Amino acid sequence: MQEPHPIASAFFASHDETIESRRSDNDSSAQQRTSFVSNIRNSIGWRTRYASATMHPVQITPVECRTLESDNSSPVKFHVRQVFPEHNQIKQASNLGTGATVWPGSIILLRYLEKLAHDPQQQNVLLGKVIADLGSGTAITSLASALLGARLVFCTDGCDPVVDLARQNIHSANLELTNTDESLKGTSIEKEDCQFDVRGCKIIAKRYLWGDSTLLQELPNDNEGNPMNTDTTQIDIILSADCIVPKLYPIKPLIDAIDELSGNETITYLSYEQRYYNEYNPSEEFRRLARLRNLKVEVVPSCELNEFYPANDIEIWKVSRDKINLEEEDQFDTEQKTKVSVSQEKNNHEALLWHMR
Repeated sequence: MQEPHPIASAFFASHDETIESRRSDNDSSAQQRTSFVSNIRNSIGWRTRYASATMHPVQITPVECRTLESDNSSPVKFHVRQVFPEHNQIKQASNLGTGATVWPGSIILLRYLEKLAHDPQQQNVLLGKVIADLGSGTAITSLASALLGARLVFCTDGCDPVVDLARQNIHSANLELTNTDESLKGTSIEKEDCQFDVRGCKIIAKRYLWGDSTLLQELPNDNEGNPMNTDTTQIDIILSADCIVPKLYPIKPLIDAIDELSGNETITYLSYEQRYYNEYNPSEEFRRLARLRNLKVEVVPSCELNEFYPANDIEIWKVSRDKINLEEEDQFDTEQKTKVSVSQEKNNHEALLWHMR
């Protein structure tokens, strides 16, 4: 007989333990174990519910509904299309790689950003900001960012067929969000259509190879050709959902892209799913490479994530410039310039004395 999947074994073992604990009124940890089992059940539920669905539904509360009374909020719903190569749904389906489905890391990141947007005690980090979505895949996080208040979203991927899928999903979701006639939903769009207006947010879907500098050329300028943002990079927030998969993609290009797009105030939010890799620990390698670029990595505490989407193997990382190191470098540069200046003055003084002899 085939052995059950390890996750299923853990689930049923915990379930049995909880049942036994409930039989004893003296077991003070019963409630804690019940919560543990409930988290496992919820995790399995939200992970698998739409894993094989062609149209993945997303319900989210946009920022215009932010109120102190949560009951007054009005969620909206849209769908993104998933493509499974084995189903042969579209031509070149096998070339879509991992970008044609909604991964759990995308949901965790999306729900974390939604929680920030609607928690009166937190800051909506997307409101009015310029966003770069790296490895956007189905465009689910790009669409969510638009609904959560972003001003401009670059929905990017390095695979042309995936970019086409993202464009189609943005187009269809926009029709759905604007209650456009059902007969128009799912219609094809022109190849050159890469810009969309989603509830006042401009989304640009384009191909971007991590670190190739092409995304910076798309940044908006004012009427005089000057950057709209005081930071020369103009990227406020970088998003990357479940892109640290060293078996398929090297980590360094992702670091290159974050470094290239990050100014002193830019913040990157990544979702990281723990996976085994025999050559090195992906988490440690990412941090090592980040340190080389003066980037610091912080793990968002699990208690700050959306409690209705538990996942013990998925983390949200917050990546930003290490300002302490930058200040030390600036101080070092200033000291070096001072030494050069003093040395130059000394040489000039000696030269003057020599000519006076």
